Formats: sequence, structure tokens, C-alpha cells
Amino acid sequence: MASDVRIGGNVMDIQQAASVMTDTGAAAAESGRQAAQFSTQMEGQVGEVTATLATHFTQTADTLRQSIGQTKQRLGVTQWDGASRANAEAAEAQLNSDVNKVLDHALTSVEEFKSFMLSRSRDFASSVDTQFGAVTRNIEASYQDLAKASQTFAENLERADESIKFGGSPQ
Repeated sequence: MASDVRIGGNVMDIQQAASVMTDTGAAAAESGRQAAQFSTQMEGQVGEVTATLATHFTQTADTLRQSIGQTKQRLGVTQWDGASRANAEAAEAQLNSDVNKVLDHALTSVEEFKSFMLSRSRDFASSVDTQFGAVTRNIEASYQDLAKASQTFAENLERADESIKFGGSPQ
């Protein structure tokens, strides 16, 4: 009778192990799906960061232009003529031009950064989809196969147990 308990106990252990293997395989597959989802989200994050940078640079340039305009307006109400006035107007024009150049350079740099980061993000996503995805799919398949083999082994042990109980061949 002790052998009946031992075989039954082993069958239960094997069935539990098969369940754990199934869960482990599913967890590997889920890990692959989450990694692919994260890599896709990176593209959106790059877009958000670069949009924020572009907005900040544009707002800063607008603030500078507004300040330059207000200064010119204050100078315009004063009574002055000649070279001083011409120099002030030229300085205002040059400041606006410089602000525009800096803004153009900053926005170009933001776009270059965005292109670079999106390229890297897409490369990473491709790697996740191909290499990491293949590994997690193989792990899942291996654990599923192992779970099936364990379940089959447990079922065969149950049949052997029944055969021993009834003193004949399994039914």
C-alpha cells in the first residue's frame, strides 16, 4: 500500500510541475510581448520630448522678440534722430535676426535629435521583435512541450497505478 501513495504523490507532483511549466512558458511569452510594447512606446516618448523642446525654444524666441520689440517701442517715443537712432534700429534688426538664426539652429538640432532617436528606437524595436521575441517564443514552446511531456508521464503513472491496484492491465 505504501507504493500506491508514493506513485499517487509523484503523479500529483508531476502534474503540479506541468502546471508550473505551462505558467513559466506563458510568462516568457508575456515578457516578449511587454518588451515589444515598451519598444513601441519609446517612439511616442521621443516625439513628446522633442515636441516639448521645440515648444520651449519657440516660446523663448518669442519672448526675446517681444522684449526686443518693447525696447524698440520705448526708444521710438523718445526724441532723437541721426546716427544714434539708426544704430538702435540696426541693433534691433540684428537682434531679431540673431534670435531667428538661433531658433532655426535649435529647431534643426531638435529634428536631427528626433530622427536619430527614432532610428535607434526602431532598431531596438526590431531587435526586440526578432531576437528577443524569438528567444521568448522558443522558451514558451519548450516549456509547453515539457509541460505536455510531464502531463503525459503523469497520466501514464496514473494508468500504471490503476493497473497495480486492479492487478491487471490498465483500462
